[in-house]
Amino acid sequence: MPKELKRTILYGGYLLLVTILLLEISVRIWGYSEHHIHDPIYTSFEPSEDISYIHKPNLMQARARGLVFINTDSLGLRSKVSGIVYGTKQPQEYRIAIVGDSVTFGEGVPNTEETFTEVLEHMLNQHQNLLAVKVFNFGISAYSVKEMAAMLQHRLVNIQPDLVVMAIIPPDLNLDRTPTIDSAGYLVGQKIASLLDSPFGEALRGIRLLYVLRDLGSRWVSPPQYLDPLLSRDEIPDSYRYIRQFNETAKQYGLSSLITLLPRMEENAWGPLPDRLMQDGIRYLDLSYLGKEFTAEEYMASRFDRHPSPAVHRRIGEELALYVEHQPGFAR
Repeated sequence: MPKELKRTILYGGYLLLVTILLLEISVRIWGYSEHHIHDPIYTSFEPSEDISYIHKPNLMQARARGLVFINTDSLGLRSKVSGIVYGTKQPQEYRIAIVGDSVTFGEGVPNTEETFTEVLEHMLNQHQNLLAVKVFNFGISAYSVKEMAAMLQHRLVNIQPDLVVMAIIPPDLNLDRTPTIDSAGYLVGQKIASLLDSPFGEALRGIRLLYVLRDLGSRWVSPPQYLDPLLSRDEIPDSYRYIRQFNETAKQYGLSSLITLLPRMEENAWGPLPDRLMQDGIRYLDLSYLGKEFTAEEYMASRFDRHPSPAVHRRIGEELALYVEHQPGFAR
């Protein structure tokens, strides 16, 4: 190989390496990728093929998505204290189990006390003293309605709830949104799972520039969908069957159930879904109007994170509390 060509290749490689390092430093200073970074907090769930993963139990100050550090109880649910064990439900205890995605989990909400599940529990206990209310947060990032319906039968019923809630946003009707986990317990997109689930995976996850390139590539191939395409065309997607399944399973177990349509910034985000729920006799609570109470900056958890902020979570918790307080069987 001629010396000039060899020198040119070496110089090009050096320039590329320096450029990548400078870009990595820039992205770290920018902060864009930080809400994607998380510890290996997930584990598989063998009893059901429809549940891709759950949180590991007894985590203590583990980093989750959305710039939050979490504890989990003995069930693997986000909680204020690590490792809490729950016994049999007591006679004067009222239990609410809420399943959902990253919004219910509280992605982007650093303080567990400010998630809407905790706000709901606090308000219900504050407004009356005849019942001890406990709200269980079964929210897990990137779940679709398929996983949520399976969670009712395989997990929620085990804690003897009085009320079960499926809390959803329009993208939850997309059954392809749920990723896989690797052997360590990280969320990975299926296209890059084999690469990250390798001896080099740990090092690759720490490169912030890769998250920027991944997001840019995803948006180039398909722009981010904040609304379900079928709902936006006034159609009901086939995945609606899992909402019906959730309702039917609750009836089989003699449980009160509720479908909660969470707030959105977009107009008419739910399309024909509320009418269909009413037509099918499925109890629901449409909280989409709450999105209008906030500016875009107030609504978002951070400048790079479209998840609801603590202020939005508080309003969700308040409205859910009003709903529960007026249900038969609940002390007022």
